[in-house]
Amino acid sequence: MKMKVRMSQIKITAAVGCFLLLFGAAATNCLVYAELTDAEIDAKLFDLPSLPKVHYSYTLLASGIMEGRENRRRYEYARITHALTMPGEWVTEEQFENCLYTCAKVNKLNPKISASLAAGFNVWHRRFPKDKPPTYRGVEYGEEIDYFVKRLNILRLRLIQYNKKYDSSVELSALLFDSERFFYKKGDDRNNEAMRECLDVIHKRAVEIFPNARLEWYGRGYDYVPYRNTWVRRREFTGKEIMTSLSCSLYQIVEQEAMRQTYRLTCKWADELGVNDVTPWVALGAGYYGPRRSWISDYEYPVEYSHQMGAELNIPVYSEQSEKYADYNRAKVIVFYPQPFNAKTPGWAKHFIAYARGAAGIKDLDDLKSKGESKL
Repeated sequence: MKMKVRMSQIKITAAVGCFLLLFGAAATNCLVYAELTDAEIDAKLFDLPSLPKVHYSYTLLASGIMEGRENRRRYEYARITHALTMPGEWVTEEQFENCLYTCAKVNKLNPKISASLAAGFNVWHRRFPKDKPPTYRGVEYGEEIDYFVKRLNILRLRLIQYNKKYDSSVELSALLFDSERFFYKKGDDRNNEAMRECLDVIHKRAVEIFPNARLEWYGRGYDYVPYRNTWVRRREFTGKEIMTSLSCSLYQIVEQEAMRQTYRLTCKWADELGVNDVTPWVALGAGYYGPRRSWISDYEYPVEYSHQMGAELNIPVYSEQSEKYADYNRAKVIVFYPQPFNAKTPGWAKHFIAYARGAAGIKDLDDLKSKGESKL
């Protein structure tokens, strides 16, 4: 569970970040980071190039970005990230059509950009009783699977319907899963085998309906524990499931070396399991703060950190120095969390712009800062 703390309780000023060495030089002063208007955000999104890698997100539900047939911000976001991720359980037919329409428009106007759809699911959180262990096989077990399959088939049929309507070939290229209902227990073979069975049945059903989609599971890698200054293996899977990738949360991007080590250790674990791809889930304008990892939705930190994260994850030269950074070439796709353009994370857009500029090698960040300058 995330312990939520607002910035009114813990204020992280831009000056804090200026103590760190960014881009190989010590900062002697820093600028106060300004909020952007909607018009400024849209103008800056328009100027951004497309990211080198596909970036999914979990998900677009709370942002309002799925509303309206013509939506400039949705178009630019699809163009930049190559994907629009819908909430698989809740997306309405109208919202689905809007997202497919936008991807089709991006692909027709920018043939070199392949924009696609994705869907996120909180599996084993809908029908399965929250107080039951993974060994439970009551009626709700089957209902959970049936509900998931029903929603996938709805998405499949809508994909056919609206591709035909718009004479397009937009794909549903990924399914994102977050299942935090069951946990690995050392020495409890019965619990662990039942847990593996629950997770694998979802994986198999997904492959049956969307055989060409990437399947990305949250929480299948290492996690950084700052108050112990150590890393632990996450317990949301047993290590014996069907696996096409591992994943790790880069939710403390101001802790740069800790995040790199999180990715390195997850890659090492992936090697042990015979898995190549390792997908980072990245928090922008939000994240864990402090030794007890309090979750802050409106985390105010210098945009240079988001810029550097964008560079490391997307520019190959950093992967070529994996002993200093990490082998991010193994990140075939990237997932953003929390939701893009969510009012609860007002700085997300600013940090996304900085991230995308970092990915493109664009160094200028001055327009993301206010005119006021403060000395340390």
